[in-house]
Amino acid sequence: MKYNLPPGIAIIQSVVKKLEDVQSFFIKGSDDYLLLRKVLGESDIIDHDERFLTHDGFITYMQMLLLAGMSMFGGVALSCLSCFSDDGDVVYLTWDTGVSDRFSWGIYDDSLLQFLSYYQDRLSSKPQFKKNLPSNIMIGIKGFFATYLDILGSLDTKITSLLSDKESFLAMVGVDINKDILFLVISSLPTPQLSRFFMFLYPHLPVDLTVTSPDGRSMKLSAIFDNPSSDFSFLSEKMKLFLDLYYNDRLTDIQRVLKEKTAEFLSSVIQNNDDFLQTQANIKSVRESQIDVRKKLYSTLKNHLDELVYV
Repeated sequence: MKYNLPPGIAIIQSVVKKLEDVQSFFIKGSDDYLLLRKVLGESDIIDHDERFLTHDGFITYMQMLLLAGMSMFGGVALSCLSCFSDDGDVVYLTWDTGVSDRFSWGIYDDSLLQFLSYYQDRLSSKPQFKKNLPSNIMIGIKGFFATYLDILGSLDTKITSLLSDKESFLAMVGVDINKDILFLVISSLPTPQLSRFFMFLYPHLPVDLTVTSPDGRSMKLSAIFDNPSSDFSFLSEKMKLFLDLYYNDRLTDIQRVLKEKTAEFLSSVIQNNDDFLQTQANIKSVRESQIDVRKKLYSTLKNHLDELVYV
């Protein structure tokens, strides 16, 4: 399966598309909405209820909700996933741990059960050992949406600073930069500068440094960073590897170098007015296509769950 988009973008596109297909579950008074309320009120285990198991739309609704619930776990860059793809019929994903899952929209089978089991383990503070779909998972998902909205609100404020002047921009991208802001800024660099960024970093890192690529291969970092590229997919892979190294507290020397050199590179880039303005324009575009879309999506889903589940 070919993965063309960064998982953080691909999963949102997938959720928004499927949300259109299950609108009946959001319309108060509709048969599907009333069915949803009944199942949540009467069944502790959703997938032990025949009304769920025999309803393709209900299964699709829950699959969409589960993906939305994990769609910003670890931040906007979605660090819990290495790869995500949705061909319209089947979802394919690879977790950051190397575990791969897949499921078919609207179909309840062993593949979906495997996904459900690992989903609950990975997104919880400790293993759940659950091989079913408990009704109270809705409470956890609603909590994720509330957290995501808080993060996005804070992120929006920081973006405003990035979009002002160079001094404010530099202050925001100092050594102790927020992970989501760093992801946003680096990925918003003009493509030639983004490609040059990784080549700029490479000479300052250990020559024998080995990393695991998003598809699970063990590779020398030189094979990835020390090559120019304008391919969006390849640059996205480099970005994930960079973020993994930048925020790896076990590699303190590498982390220190990356923080210093990243700040140095960004400081040099914005001295060029064209590059600075292009970066700001790209940040605005990401704000509209990712931040604003997420805020609307999570607000809609949280309000929906507020009406269905109570803590």
